[in-house]
Amino acid sequence: SEAYLMENFCFPSKMEQTKIANFLDHETAKIDSLIEKQQQLIQLLKEKRQAVISHAVTKGLDPNAPMKDSGVEWLGEVPEHWGLVPLKYLCSFSGGGTPSKDNLSYWTDGDIPWVSPKDMKTFWIKETQDYITEKAIKESSTNMVEPNSLLMVVRSGILQRTIPIAINKVPVTMNQDMKALKFGNRVLVEYIADLIHGNTSELLLEWSKEGATVESIEHEYLANSIVPVPPIEEQQSITTLVAKKMGVYRELTCKAESQILLLQERRTALISAAVTGKIDVRNWQNPTEAKMEFSA
Repeated sequence: SEAYLMENFCFPSKMEQTKIANFLDHETAKIDSLIEKQQQLIQLLKEKRQAVISHAVTKGLDPNAPMKDSGVEWLGEVPEHWGLVPLKYLCSFSGGGTPSKDNLSYWTDGDIPWVSPKDMKTFWIKETQDYITEKAIKESSTNMVEPNSLLMVVRSGILQRTIPIAINKVPVTMNQDMKALKFGNRVLVEYIADLIHGNTSELLLEWSKEGATVESIEHEYLANSIVPVPPIEEQQSITTLVAKKMGVYRELTCKAESQILLLQERRTALISAAVTGKIDVRNWQNPTEAKMEFSA
């Protein structure tokens, strides 16, 4: 009850409580505004990053290169000397599977990485949350995937927003919600990854069935989609430039995220200090009101 609280705890007067509330409203609003600005910066960096990748992988690095119409709506014009090839002629596809969880010999002391969508938070995959045994591969529908393949989530609710992809640095196996694309000599796996990162929303429309209730990438649409193929040296230049620029954007994003954390900590500390009497706000006055009084 209120009487019990008043007897057992120290409370400031009503007037001082109002002062504290007004002070915190004013100061936290300033901090919240700074946090919002950093969040806007992160969003702008994300959009800029996407635009930079998209331009590099579809228009090339030479602004004076003669262009041609690709005949693909989302792609528009591409450099005249680039090839335009269905994806199925550039790579081989493999799927995955889940060894029975009831059979402990498939999962106990396994040392073969088994990739599922939950592992796709990093771009380069060396380790996974789950590992399986050789026996599991022999007796289930999962397969070994060679290193330097493009791993793609093809069935998940996340496909409403993005296409999770990664490149495996070691041999792996995968679950049934994934596909692995192994490329030959005509394209660099990093170039295709950049192509997907830079044109995610367009490719989501291209590769998914319209009106489908299950969020999935349709193999037929994926395999038959036309992709631009620059000469291999040009692909190398594009991926090198993109990696360099992404490093800059990543650094700026990290700084903005650190700034948000510091501001949130300051906000919490300020509230704590004000309500516990560590800072005296009895004589505090809203600067706006004080200015109005002074000018009056």
